[in-house]
Amino acid sequence: MRKPRVLVLRPVDHAGVLAARLQTIGMDPVVVPAVAIHPPSSWEDVDAALGRLASYDWVLFTSASGVSMFFARRRAQEIAGPLPAAARWAAIGPGTAAALLAEGVDDPWVPSRYLGETAGTELPASPGQRVLRICGETASPVATVRLRGRGIVVDEVVAYRTVEAPPESDSLLRHAWSEGIDAVVFTSASTVRGFVRLAQRVRIDDKIGGVLIVAIGPVTADAVREMGWQVDAVAPQHSVDGIIQVIEERRTTLAGHATS
Repeated sequence: MRKPRVLVLRPVDHAGVLAARLQTIGMDPVVVPAVAIHPPSSWEDVDAALGRLASYDWVLFTSASGVSMFFARRRAQEIAGPLPAAARWAAIGPGTAAALLAEGVDDPWVPSRYLGETAGTELPASPGQRVLRICGETASPVATVRLRGRGIVVDEVVAYRTVEAPPESDSLLRHAWSEGIDAVVFTSASTVRGFVRLAQRVRIDDKIGGVLIVAIGPVTADAVREMGWQVDAVAPQHSVDGIIQVIEERRTTLAGHATS
């Protein structure tokens, strides 16, 4: 009997943690990137933000991709010395916080729920303070809107572009589907959009109803439903831990699907 096969749609560079955790609970992760992370169309805004980093009270990252691209650019610009001592650092969730820790940022702040609106409401900044928000080109503006509504000055800087449905994933998805997929994990609205386009290109979009669909959080779940698909589970914690929890809870269903 084969292990249940779980489709992971994150970019290759960011899929490792989820794939490894799935293996530890007896699943067979299949990585097919529905999105690819590319540099911004221009580094001008990132370079300017790096030059004035000491002027900010907070630096808020809303994805691990933003962390990796921002710090990679800092190294490319050969900016030496420690990070500004006065600035505090914030992450949208534990994955982003782990990426900051790996870059030498101690104890980044994380909101109680891993959502943009929660970060915008709970970030312990005061009116008049300055926040640098590092994000992707298609990021939701909700965190910035809420922060500005509290009288906080926010500069948004795009550190990467998310390219949906990269062509190199067509053959990967076609092969993965032919081998059998028992669950699909969506970790962002962009992975939903990217997967839809991939599925249409390889002509499996009418076959999604037969697999378990898991969403990392409510925004992602809404994106799935907008495509006309049923969401079977939403992670209670909007993180890898939450995804693993809901998949473990459905272990019996997945095992039965894998043998059918």
